[in-house]
Amino acid sequence: MIELSIGLPLIAEASAIRSALCMAITLEITSLDVFSDNLTLIRAISGITQAKEIIGIVKDIRSISTELASVSFSHFSRSQNAEADALAKEILRLSFSL
Repeated sequence: MIELSIGLPLIAEASAIRSALCMAITLEITSLDVFSDNLTLIRAISGITQAKEIIGIVKDIRSISTELASVSFSHFSRSQNAEADALAKEILRLSFSL
């Protein structure tokens, strides 16, 4: 059960990045900078490490990324992400209360 609880946020964030890349292509955006406070995810996308829970999603992210002229993946600390984190949690809370 502990492994599952650790993997779910990683899977959710990786899936969100994959969806964002697809949306960028749909909207004909050619350049994208992706930021995450999840170092494991950024390292996996960059090919530095592997995370077994998201191997398939990372493969998709890399493949989709080739359709953009420019894409970067960067890590920043959780403290720098407080506003976005609060917004995401509020959206989740609202979506589950509908």
